[in-house]
Amino acid sequence: MRLFGSHSARFLFRSDEGRIGAGVWLRGFLFLAALLAALTAVWIALSPYAHRDLSQRAFVDPLTIAVYVYLMIYAFAGLLIGVSYVYLSLKRLRAAEKPAFVSGLLPLAMLLAGAAHWLHPRVSDAFPLWVVQASDALLLLAALASVFIMGRGVRQETR
Repeated sequence: MRLFGSHSARFLFRSDEGRIGAGVWLRGFLFLAALLAALTAVWIALSPYAHRDLSQRAFVDPLTIAVYVYLMIYAFAGLLIGVSYVYLSLKRLRAAEKPAFVSGLLPLAMLLAGAAHWLHPRVSDAFPLWVVQASDALLLLAALASVFIMGRGVRQETR
């Protein structure tokens, strides 16, 4: 059995045309979430090596260069995963006859939360912690709303 049933990954993640059921959407959503979680775990492991000053390491440090190359790859992959999620969600929303704007809420909330987490340690005196916590709450709310709106009907499909 294929992960996405009779649908190809190209159809699900690279085009906004078509319709899919809740089960296919949920499997696609979990696939994208697992991919982003794995990439994020690698970034969390590498991020301490991104903070440095010239008194600790040489001006041209291969480790620091490698960490920032990964950061660029991670940022690009995060944007591609967000776009893939929007395409996947548009298919599901069309099938469920729901408004299309819902497809962009979760990627927007993820970008805002990521920006808040990146900015807070750098300017914590001007960027309070409650803003970071509020962005996390917004992200959680967007994720739960997305699963609720687009995941409805999974049980009916399996019968």
